[in-house]
Amino acid sequence: MPQMTHPEQALRAPVSPLVLSDRLLALAEDADRAGFTGAAERLLRLAHIVLDESPARPH
Repeated sequence: MPQMTHPEQALRAPVSPLVLSDRLLALAEDADRAGFTGAAERLLRLAHIVLDESPARPH
């Protein structure tokens, strides 16, 4: 049986920037689909910050 971790321990577990960025992008997509465009844009910027990249400029 897998050992359960306490929620506080899960928050302290190291997460790679790539995984964190992927999760932020998924949240941004969900927020955009739900009509929360402003929140989606902020999540997208945060995903780029995590990867230390500059966001792509709109054409």
